[in-house]
Amino acid sequence: MEIHDQELDDQLRALLESKDAQKITAFMRELPPSDTTLTVSNLSEEEQDLFWTLLIKGDEDFAADLAEHFPDDYAGDLIEDLDPDSAAKLLDHFDSDEQVDILSRLDEDQSEDLLERMSPIEAEDVELRLRYGKFTAGGLMITEILKYPQDTTRDFIINDLQDNYEKHRSYEHRYLFEVDKKGSLVGTIPMRKLVYSPRTWDRDDLYAKHIVAVEGTMELDDLIALFDRADHSVMPVIDDEARLIGAITRATVQEAIAKRQEEQLMQFGGVISGEELRVMPFGKRCLKRLAFLLPSILLSYLAVSVIAAYEPVIEQISALAVFLPMVANLSGAAGNQAVAVSIRELTLGLIDHRSFMRVFSKEVFLGLINGIAIGCILGSLTYLMRPAAGIYLPLVIAGSYACSSMLAVCLGGGLPLLMKWLKVDPAMLSSPVLTTLTDMASFFLVLSIASAVLLS
Repeated sequence: MEIHDQELDDQLRALLESKDAQKITAFMRELPPSDTTLTVSNLSEEEQDLFWTLLIKGDEDFAADLAEHFPDDYAGDLIEDLDPDSAAKLLDHFDSDEQVDILSRLDEDQSEDLLERMSPIEAEDVELRLRYGKFTAGGLMITEILKYPQDTTRDFIINDLQDNYEKHRSYEHRYLFEVDKKGSLVGTIPMRKLVYSPRTWDRDDLYAKHIVAVEGTMELDDLIALFDRADHSVMPVIDDEARLIGAITRATVQEAIAKRQEEQLMQFGGVISGEELRVMPFGKRCLKRLAFLLPSILLSYLAVSVIAAYEPVIEQISALAVFLPMVANLSGAAGNQAVAVSIRELTLGLIDHRSFMRVFSKEVFLGLINGIAIGCILGSLTYLMRPAAGIYLPLVIAGSYACSSMLAVCLGGGLPLLMKWLKVDPAMLSSPVLTTLTDMASFFLVLSIASAVLLS
């Protein structure tokens, strides 16, 4: 009989009260994977701190495996809240790419303190990876690779793999890498060739052909294009002195694409950091949201100031107050469509910050045609709602929207390119800036045209 989720929550809380690390570990091992994250997330902040402390005490490896099933921002908060010794033990058992993701989220003092408490080998590995950006080959690579000196015999390699099975089982094992005395990459050997090829084959026959080493500074967009052109699932990563420092897999690149898109979606929705979960500390969640809302006050004020400047016009033609939000909202929607297309094309490498004129030429006529079409509908609705106002008010609304739509799509298409040029994430600022600009433009066009046509 399947146990109800609430019963699982109650059982875990009872175990936490007993503070029996072994029983908690055994309970979590038996818990179905589909219930694991939900059951832990249902605990309070204090209960979660106690839970992870006891789980680490019960089985460090298992605790690390379980923590890696949670989003990186949750794991980062967990490491930040745990006592330093427990946090360092947990980090020691994380995969190398997870270690860097988490430490990069902490402040410098806490990150250095944890590095000092970690095992020297793990700490040295993490410090190497921290030199690179989050979405670069060096930031995404794994350092657990099978690396051997040049001309190591096949028998030695096979014996080493068998004798050190436990050590190597978490390594990238599809390829072996040979290096010279300086640590520079000499060749890459697929594991299947090493195992299955005839022993009469010489070393050149074993090497994988056409595998390109990538520099640690290579950006994610370039990695996407490289893997799209290559048949290999793994690429060796080298530093600026051509020394082998790790490997990056196709799966890791795909995960990074999904992670970046998820962050962009959150930023587009107003979470500046790109990350928020409701299991995160309340104060931190408040600050993340305020970071977006407070600047929005200024942006909103700028838009409203246009209306204030034309207040006498609205007093004389009160019907304008009804249609202003409609024109502004529809213009913003048209602009956001252009923003979404530009961000996608930037991600795919189809445009860059120099493509403004191309984007402008593609958007301006589309915005005009759609603006005329929607403007005619708005004009008709205006006439039906305010027939006493005559034909001029519908013409003002229709013409204003046509102009506003054309401007909105040009701004929406160009703003992400400007943000990219300024080295700011386009998803983070394009939407709020666009909303302010389109609101201001819409209000100005409607009120100025109405002032010229209806009050002349």
